[in-house]
Amino acid sequence: MVDTSLVPPLLLVSLPVAYLGYRLYRSLLSSIPASALPYDPKTGVGRGAPGFQTGVRRVAIPPALAARIRAGEDVSADEVTAALEAEKERLAREEEAQEEQGSGDRVKVPEGVDEEWLPAGALGGKGGKAARRRKK
Repeated sequence: MVDTSLVPPLLLVSLPVAYLGYRLYRSLLSSIPASALPYDPKTGVGRGAPGFQTGVRRVAIPPALAARIRAGEDVSADEVTAALEAEKERLAREEEAQEEQGSGDRVKVPEGVDEEWLPAGALGGKGGKAARRRKK
């Protein structure tokens, strides 16, 4: 067996070596992010887990496309892109039409009142709504 007088010097040497080895292992392991490690089915953590897509941007799709997807149709990425562009154009046209109408939301001022003395938000319009907003 081992001479009992050698146990303290062996512990004095082996414990620091074991501790340094443990710290080195932990530092190397922690330098690699979990997302870069291969998929581990035991923990469910890692890159490329089945059923998950990485780096995919979520967008709101028009209701017509949502209905088609719910019905089980296959919708290509090109169709989604085209529908999003058409929706942007439609919203831009509606916004331009509202700007052309412009004074539809102005308040009628009685004839005896001079408008230049009224405060900025008194007549309604774009400036007035922004001025009345409260900070939360």
